Amino acid sequence: MDLILFSVLLVFLGIILIAVGTILKAKEIEREEEGEGSEEKEGEKKKVKAGGIILIGPVPIVISNDKKLLEVLLVIVVIILVIYLLFYL
Repeated sequence: MDLILFSVLLVFLGIILIAVGTILKAKEIEREEEGEGSEEKEGEKKKVKAGGIILIGPVPIVISNDKKLLEVLLVIVVIILVIYLLFYL
Protein backbone atom coordinates (compact mmCIF):
# COMPACT_ATOMS: atom_id res chain seq x y z
CA MET A 1 0.00 0.00 0.00
CA ASP A 2 2.90 2.35 0.71
CA LEU A 3 4.25 1.91 -2.80
CA ILE A 4 0.91 2.92 -4.32
CA LEU A 5 0.77 6.02 -2.12
CA PHE A 6 4.36 6.90 -3.07
CA SER A 7 3.53 6.51 -6.78
CA VAL A 8 0.50 8.76 -6.54
CA LEU A 9 2.54 11.32 -4.60
CA LEU A 10 5.21 11.33 -7.33
CA VAL A 11 2.57 11.83 -10.03
CA PHE A 12 1.10 14.82 -8.21
CA LEU A 13 4.57 16.23 -7.57
CA GLY A 14 5.32 15.95 -11.30
CA ILE A 15 2.09 17.73 -12.22
CA ILE A 16 2.84 20.53 -9.76
CA LEU A 17 6.40 20.94 -11.08
CA ILE A 18 5.14 21.13 -14.67
CA ALA A 19 2.56 23.77 -13.69
CA VAL A 20 5.13 25.85 -11.78
CA GLY A 21 7.61 25.62 -14.66
CA THR A 22 4.96 26.72 -17.16
CA ILE A 23 3.98 29.70 -15.03
CA LEU A 24 7.61 30.77 -14.53
CA LYS A 25 8.35 30.49 -18.25
CA ALA A 26 5.23 32.52 -19.10
CA LYS A 27 6.32 35.26 -16.68
CA GLU A 28 9.82 35.25 -18.17
CA ILE A 29 8.43 35.64 -21.71
CA GLU A 30 6.13 38.43 -20.52
CA ARG A 31 9.08 40.25 -18.90
CA GLU A 32 11.18 39.94 -22.07
CA GLU A 33 8.34 41.38 -24.17
CA GLU A 34 8.16 44.39 -21.85
CA GLY A 35 11.90 44.95 -22.16
CA GLU A 36 12.70 44.18 -18.53
CA GLY A 37 14.41 40.89 -19.31
CA SER A 38 18.02 40.28 -20.15
CA GLU A 39 19.76 43.06 -22.03
CA GLU A 40 20.73 41.05 -25.06
CA LYS A 41 22.22 42.71 -28.12
CA GLU A 42 20.62 42.33 -31.56
CA GLY A 43 21.94 39.35 -33.47
CA GLU A 44 23.29 37.65 -30.36
CA LYS A 45 21.95 34.13 -29.87
CA LYS A 46 21.49 32.19 -26.66
CA LYS A 47 22.62 28.57 -26.51
CA VAL A 48 19.78 26.37 -25.33
CA LYS A 49 20.61 23.34 -23.21
CA ALA A 50 18.05 20.56 -23.30
CA GLY A 51 17.82 17.02 -22.08
CA GLY A 52 15.45 14.32 -21.01
CA ILE A 53 15.11 10.97 -19.34
CA ILE A 54 12.92 8.19 -20.69
CA LEU A 55 12.37 5.20 -18.41
CA ILE A 56 10.97 2.10 -20.05
CA GLY A 57 10.63 -0.15 -17.05
CA PRO A 58 14.06 -0.24 -15.44
CA VAL A 59 15.83 0.68 -18.70
CA PRO A 60 16.84 4.36 -18.85
CA ILE A 61 17.33 6.34 -22.05
CA VAL A 62 19.08 9.68 -21.50
CA ILE A 63 19.12 12.38 -24.18
CA SER A 64 20.99 15.70 -23.98
CA ASN A 65 22.81 18.23 -26.12
CA ASP A 66 25.16 19.36 -23.33
CA LYS A 67 27.80 17.23 -21.60
CA LYS A 68 27.31 18.70 -18.09
CA LEU A 69 23.54 18.35 -18.35
CA LEU A 70 24.01 14.74 -19.49
CA GLU A 71 26.09 14.03 -16.36
CA VAL A 72 23.39 15.54 -14.13
CA LEU A 73 20.70 13.48 -15.85
CA LEU A 74 22.74 10.31 -15.44
CA VAL A 75 23.05 10.98 -11.69
CA ILE A 76 19.27 11.49 -11.53
CA VAL A 77 18.73 8.19 -13.37
CA VAL A 78 21.00 6.34 -10.93
CA ILE A 79 19.10 7.83 -7.97
CA ILE A 80 15.74 6.86 -9.51
CA LEU A 81 16.93 3.32 -10.18
CA VAL A 82 18.26 2.94 -6.62
CA ILE A 83 14.90 4.13 -5.22
CA TYR A 84 13.14 1.73 -7.59
CA LEU A 85 15.27 -1.19 -6.41
CA LEU A 86 14.79 -0.31 -2.73
CA PHE A 87 11.00 -0.32 -3.10
CA TYR A 88 11.00 -3.41 -5.32
CA LEU A 89 13.06 -5.50 -2.94
